[in-house]
Amino acid sequence: MIKDEVFVVDDEPGIRLLLSEIVRRADYNVTSFERSDQALSEALTKSPTIIFLDYLMEPMRGDEFAKKLNDQHADIPVVLMSGIAEKEVRKSIGDLKVYDVLEKPFSVQQIHQILEGLSVRI
Repeated sequence: MIKDEVFVVDDEPGIRLLLSEIVRRADYNVTSFERSDQALSEALTKSPTIIFLDYLMEPMRGDEFAKKLNDQHADIPVVLMSGIAEKEVRKSIGDLKVYDVLEKPFSVQQIHQILEGLSVRI
């Protein structure tokens, strides 16, 4: 049985492909984006179950994306992914509401844990 929609947003094609495949194999529908502005527009109309989002993106960084999503009162969990240390990302985003921060490279197990935790939350 296919579950809900997951957005994968990363400007690196390899990361998008890898993460999309991990999520698909966990029985979720996946839509991937290489631009954060396109993903934001779609998220506001389609309300995905969760968004895996690269922190350092153009034209909008992950924290800016999450803030705009929160400002629209869209209760969509966002996982920020970054090659920057997790502590540094958490420090830079301050009290911005995000579901989690995931340091690259991530493992398949980490993605599964996030998806499992999300299904408990819903």
